[in-house]
Amino acid sequence: MSNSNTSRPTSQSIEAVDYAIPSLPEGWVRCHAYNELKRRYCRQMPVPLSGECIDTNRPRYCGNHMHLLDECLINRGIEHARDVDLSVERIEKAKRPRAVDRKNKYRGKRVPCPIDPSHLIFEGAISKHALVCPAVKRRQELAGKEYFCEGINLGGFGDMGHASSNMRSEGILPELEEAKKLAFAVLRIFHRLFLSDNAASNHSTLTNQQLQNITESEIYNALPEGDLSGVEEGTCMVVPIQSAEEVQSGEQRANQTFGLGQLTSAITKHRVNAGGPRHLHQIASILGHARCEGLISTTKAEKAETVNNPLIVEMGAGRGMTGLVVAGSMAANTSSRVSLCLVERSGTRRKAETRVRSAEGYSTEDCLRLDLVDITRVKCDLADVDMSKALKFQLGSVEFSKTIMVAKHLCGVGTDLAIKSIRNLGSIDGCVMATCCHGLCSWNDYVGRNCLLGLFCGESGGLTAFGEDRFNMLKRWTTAAVAEERPPASGNDANKFDDNGPKEHHYEGQADDEKGLRSSIFTISKELGLSCGGKGLGRACQRLIDYGRCDYMKGRGFKVNMCHYVPQNVTPQNALIVASRI
Repeated sequence: MSNSNTSRPTSQSIEAVDYAIPSLPEGWVRCHAYNELKRRYCRQMPVPLSGECIDTNRPRYCGNHMHLLDECLINRGIEHARDVDLSVERIEKAKRPRAVDRKNKYRGKRVPCPIDPSHLIFEGAISKHALVCPAVKRRQELAGKEYFCEGINLGGFGDMGHASSNMRSEGILPELEEAKKLAFAVLRIFHRLFLSDNAASNHSTLTNQQLQNITESEIYNALPEGDLSGVEEGTCMVVPIQSAEEVQSGEQRANQTFGLGQLTSAITKHRVNAGGPRHLHQIASILGHARCEGLISTTKAEKAETVNNPLIVEMGAGRGMTGLVVAGSMAANTSSRVSLCLVERSGTRRKAETRVRSAEGYSTEDCLRLDLVDITRVKCDLADVDMSKALKFQLGSVEFSKTIMVAKHLCGVGTDLAIKSIRNLGSIDGCVMATCCHGLCSWNDYVGRNCLLGLFCGESGGLTAFGEDRFNMLKRWTTAAVAEERPPASGNDANKFDDNGPKEHHYEGQADDEKGLRSSIFTISKELGLSCGGKGLGRACQRLIDYGRCDYMKGRGFKVNMCHYVPQNVTPQNALIVASRI
């Protein structure tokens, strides 16, 4: 049994107490380096002695501690070094800086590549690297594609608006007052769009007290809950999600019964790497909404050869697992081949193509038929892809019976680019898009500019101007929906926080003065005494940005609904846009 009074010294105790290095154990044949932290000698075998050396008193070190031999011999002098068969050249070499240091000093420090910032290069090698950078070859190859058209989907849609003169001021008070006006405008518009039973009522008469009493739960519950993942896990009755217009008009949709299999079991059985349980939950619900909206066939076809190929297009596909599951499920229900087109700008591992190539062992009772999926990939940025040409180039002049676009957590401006990329696809029947990262949106590429301008500068918003400056504040506030408010630093916790929030995390809603601490959403919510807090106001900002996207699609002949497709404990970014062609 070990002695409880003896304990291994820590690095702090070693610094406090000057331990005497003990002499080498008798017959010690290993490295002579002493480890103060472990209070013992290194146990590695030393580098073998030269055959001409006969001095057994020479310090011996392993390869990891050989630098100690050079330091020891330099301190003793060159004469002693000669006695132990160590050349003068080695001593001088040890005194010189390492060749690597001289080389790095000549090349300069590492900087991001000006062509592709994803990797670093030396400053002195920029001109040489530009001739061999792989990004140059990829761009040249992409520029030769028929569907590449640089910037075709940029520019958004609508008027750019006007900036507020007060927002441009450097004073603290004008910026804070403008932020307060914007916050009240957000709540008034949100109340009109999502909380009011009478869309024609005058919402400009809402008092500040009424706006302050709107709670976070009211803002969250303004969108209907529509977790349809259970539909894909067994046979059950489905009550379709209704839009606000249908609820107000009293219109009811007919219930539908879908006979489906166990989706998760099928994904596991066929080794589809769709992610963890949370990703599977989201994919199943997205599939359920596509099926509920009538975008995916629910009955077996009498003859597969009589059914034209349906097409699934996944935007920002990554590995393409969401599109693969949707296409495989459609193939299982129709018993016909399904085309899947994945649009992604960067390469990735463990792609959906691998699962399709190795598909085997399927039966007619499977709810997932990957062996009937024809997959192709368009490697291009959403900003530069002409989707009509891409589909023709990749799939030929095939007429599809149905074309569906899906996207799962396409970040920020990517959602706007995806929506705009399908504007020339008159044959598209519907879209199912889970929005994400609203803080990465761009006013220049946002498709709902006209909608927000009409809302904020209209009777509900009550603002005199709306433009890029106010939109930037709006998108910065959206990050509060997935962030926690910073607690005050006190006592022992004071060193855990700096001026930008917790040292481990940094949220845009808690940015410093340069990014707008004076107009931080948590500061504004406290100043105005909002019951919804910063998180509620941030979620309201998210929904207004999504509403502008829905308005753009409605103007293109789509019927659009928004809902929460999974609970927020699965993902806080749980808003889904479901659009179907009228």
